[in-house]
Parts: sequence; C-alpha cells; structure tokens
Amino acid sequence: MALSARFIQVTISFALLINFSVHAEQNISIERAVQIALEHDSLTHVFKFRRDAYKNLSIAEDTLPDPKIKLGVVNAPTDTFALDQEPMTQVQLGIQQMFPRGNSLEIKSQRALSMSVAEDAKTENQRRKVTREVRETWLELYYWLHAESVVKENRKLFTELVSVTKQQYAAGRQKQQDVIRSELELGMLDDREMKIQTQIETTQAKLAKYLGTDYSDIKIGINLPTYDIKNKSTSWLDSHPMLRMEQAMVAVGEKNVDLAKQSYKPSWSVDLTYGQRNGKNPNGSERADFASAMVMFDLPLFTADRQDKQVAASKFRLNGALNSREEQKRNLIKMWQAALAKEKRLLQRVKQYDVLLLPKSDENTKSALYAYQSGRSGFTALMRAQITELETQLRAIRLTVEHKKTQALLLYLVGENS
Repeated sequence: MALSARFIQVTISFALLINFSVHAEQNISIERAVQIALEHDSLTHVFKFRRDAYKNLSIAEDTLPDPKIKLGVVNAPTDTFALDQEPMTQVQLGIQQMFPRGNSLEIKSQRALSMSVAEDAKTENQRRKVTREVRETWLELYYWLHAESVVKENRKLFTELVSVTKQQYAAGRQKQQDVIRSELELGMLDDREMKIQTQIETTQAKLAKYLGTDYSDIKIGINLPTYDIKNKSTSWLDSHPMLRMEQAMVAVGEKNVDLAKQSYKPSWSVDLTYGQRNGKNPNGSERADFASAMVMFDLPLFTADRQDKQVAASKFRLNGALNSREEQKRNLIKMWQAALAKEKRLLQRVKQYDVLLLPKSDENTKSALYAYQSGRSGFTALMRAQITELETQLRAIRLTVEHKKTQALLLYLVGENS
C-alpha cells in the first residue's frame, strides 16, 4: 500500500542517517566543503602572489635608475701608450645619473598599486566564485542522494504491487495487461535508479575536484543550510569584487594617460667626470687634473607621430575600461534582479509543495489504492497516482535545492556579511 509523504520523508532521512553514520568521520557539511575548497584553490593563491608582486613593484617603480660608473683612459698615444707622454692623456673616473621624464616614476608606482588592487579584487571574486560553485555542487549531490532514496522507497511499493497483481491475475481477478504494466513501471524505476547513481558519481567527482584527492569518496551531511539574505537593495554593488576590479583597471588607464603626457617633458641625465693626468709641463710643473660636468636632456620637438599618438592611444584604452566597468555594473544588477525574483518564486513553490501538493499526492494515492482494492477503479489509475506521488516528491526536493542554489548566487553577489 502507499505510504504517506511524511512517513516517506522520515524514512528517507533515517536511511540516509544510517548510511552516513557508517562513515561519520567523512561526513562533510556544506560550509566545511567550502572551507576545504578555499584552502585547496590554487587560483586564489595565484592572484595573491600577483597582488604582492605589484605591491613590491610599486616601490621599485618609484626609485631612480642606478647610477653608472665610467672608468677608462682618454687620449692615450698609440705609439707608446705611455700615460705621461701627452698632456691630453687622462685616466678618467666618472658617474652618470639619469632622471626620468616629469613625474613618470610616481605615476608608474601608482599604476602598480592600482594593479595590486585589481589582483586583490580578483582574489576576493575567486573566493566568492569557489564558494558559490561548491555550494551548488554540494546541493546537487544532496538532491541526487535524496532522489535515490525516494526512488528506492517507491520501488518497494511497486515491487509489492507487482506481487499483488500477479496473485490477483492467478486468481482470475486481474488482467495480464495489469501484470505487464506493473512490471514495466518497476523496470523503469530500476532504470531511473541507475541514472541517478550515475548522477551521484558524476557530482561526487565534480565536488572532489574542489576538495582535493583526499576526498574521492565523499559523504555529505543530511542537513540543508539556512541562509538569511537581508540586503534587498543594490548597496553591495560598488563593493563587489568584479566592480572593484573594473574600477582598478580604470585607475590603471588614468595612470597610463598621465604617463603618456609625461612624454612631452624631457628626461635628464647628469655626467660628472674626473680626469687624472701624469707627467710634467714644459716648465717642469705637474700637469693639472681635469674635471668636467655635463647635462643631457631630450628635445621632444616632433610630437605629432609619437607623443600625440601615445596620449591618444592611452585615452582610447581608458574609454574602453570605463565602458567595461559600466557593462559589468549592468550585468551584476541584471543578475541580482533575476536571482531575487527567482528566489522569491521558488520559495513560494516550495511552500506550496509542502502545504498542498505533497499531502494531496499522498491522499490521491491512498484514494486510488482504496478504489482499486474495492473494484471501483482500474490498475492504470492506481499506477498513475503512484507515479504522480513519486514525481511530486522528486520535484519538491528539486525545488528546495534550486531555492538554496539561488540563495548561494545571491550571497555571491551581496557578500557573506550582507
């Protein structure tokens, strides 16, 4: 006979609890799965290393280039190579220092800091993304495990119906077609159970990808998470890592424009040289040493094909970054609005299944069974009622899981503390 929906739910939970208690040390709650995945996520560490690299680069970019040392012999006579033969022969020691254009060092440093901000935003977004994907995968595994239990419980009912139908057919009270139909439905349940098992194994493998090789045989808990999303406005938008990343790229574009404008200014270099002379003057006095100082700088006179084009190119890239930021903002808002509406409707449907559809499907099965046993209804109506109750139970679990998935998406958008 058909079991009530409440009894089936209790039986499912009890069966899962028994199954999971054998591997209690391997049970993984949804938040524990998230924690393990974040610890094993390589891409998060990649973004962190890049962030730290740009922070160090910002210090290096704001430092003058290393000075250059000159050491050599000038005007040595090629006949003897004696250093005291000619009065112009010198042993020179000099130093050169280059000074970049305008404020280019400071601008490069600020640009590197903006890149570090972008990498930091990528790190946070990757953490949110992994959290969302692990939650969705965990919830999907939860659905298939519960679907398997529902199908197994219903398979017991269909097996009993096959037995009863065969007995009644042997007694001449039922048709052979009813026996065939009951066996067909039982076979279809077996096929569905095999498909569900495939989905379980596939989803376990997907979850293991996030958790690491130590969690190849994953057992999850039986309790669904509870999420309380209070933020119903878009106040989270500017703090979302994807938008912070786009804003950082805008800042990089602005620094590139400023850096291109520095090309109109000259770069400078200073050269200080000391030349030592050996030998004596014709009057017998020691030859004086020489000292020289030199300043060199660029003359950006022809700017049309170089500096002007560099500034124009950097402005075009900046405009592209600005438009990319606006497009990302629109996408986030659209995603938020769609998820918020979906979460609301799914919650309504979950409540409808709990309050109305699950109890009614149970009542319908009971009524069909009573009518069949009393001879007032055929076997087809009973099978239809049994299948309807099975599908209703599976849809109820699916809706609950989809509702939680939508909440996971909302948490990705608003953040865990919103």
